[in-house]
Amino acid sequence: MTWFSYWIEDRGFGIVADFGRSRLRIVCKEADCRVELFNGKIVLVEDKPHRWAYHYGRAVLRHAQEHKTTLSELVNRAFARLRKLDEWFISRGYKPLVLFSGGKDSLVVLDLCYRYFGSDFYVAYIHIPGNTHEECDWYVLCTVEKYLNSPRRFYYLYRTEPIRLGSLGIELSPDEFDRLLVYISLAIHPRDVRARKCMVYYKVEVMKQVPKHFVFISGARASDGLWRTLYMQQMHDGMFKSPVLMHWTLELIYDWPREAVLEYIKLNNLKLNPLYEKISHSGNCMICPAHFSSVEKILLYLNKLERYYPHWYKKVLDFMRQYMQYHRERVKCNMPCSRCPYLRDKNRYIMAKRIGVVLELLDNSIVKYLQKS
Repeated sequence: MTWFSYWIEDRGFGIVADFGRSRLRIVCKEADCRVELFNGKIVLVEDKPHRWAYHYGRAVLRHAQEHKTTLSELVNRAFARLRKLDEWFISRGYKPLVLFSGGKDSLVVLDLCYRYFGSDFYVAYIHIPGNTHEECDWYVLCTVEKYLNSPRRFYYLYRTEPIRLGSLGIELSPDEFDRLLVYISLAIHPRDVRARKCMVYYKVEVMKQVPKHFVFISGARASDGLWRTLYMQQMHDGMFKSPVLMHWTLELIYDWPREAVLEYIKLNNLKLNPLYEKISHSGNCMICPAHFSSVEKILLYLNKLERYYPHWYKKVLDFMRQYMQYHRERVKCNMPCSRCPYLRDKNRYIMAKRIGVVLELLDNSIVKYLQKS
């Protein structure tokens, strides 16, 4: 199987081409334009794409066809980055620290580091109080013991200090993740709910406390999203120093497409997190803005939770009701979300409209069920 995944910088534009599913993604600092391949031609998908999308899309397609990348080449690139890391940092006293979340990408990074370093590296896992599935914690612990032979080099990190929202004058305990997400998405960053500002409180501030003699090895990929693509423009072959964490970080598989990650796991018989089969993600964050990107996705997620984990289904549903209650108090509106005048406005009440429509559908289905019974 062959993949194309290239990072090209031309005239200030960062472009990522991912042809694993015959799809091309073009990203710049102003917008996220998507085009698809249809009978060898590039077809624009975005509603209002930039005028340069077709021109640059053809250039990326021609470049990728001339430079085909196989899985073995991607693996060799990853080992070359680890070799540079060994020469530049580890030989000077730094220690490699793999950031393992229990997901597919970080599992591939963990296996690659084990093949290069043996068991001579460290692993860090960040638990989010009140929002991480218990099976994810157990899977991470068992996987790390398999690779490191003991948990002595394993760091189980989590936040213990209370969270203070200065702009609202509110102090929350670390296990009140659902309330925090309601406040930061509606009151602090209402137009940027998918930027995941909750990561700042639960992951970034925890990682700041890690000693500076560690160099992070992460599994973020450029094709995962717009913001990852933009900040990866600052890297030098996957290596950069985070201005927030003040740690050197290596994005080991930043140029890997999703299909290459799945194929690597399959060929090496790696044990995947069992939560992927049940709820389609690792379970490190059960309540996450990424799970609320559309009404269909929310309903599918709730259906899986109700089937496999009823207690988490109740918790997510309680969060959604709390979210809508706080939203209605702020906007002073009792109109059903299905009749909202801003329903087609992509810049106003992004997540609230989706959650409101889902709650309406669930409430109507319950009423109809009770009437039939």
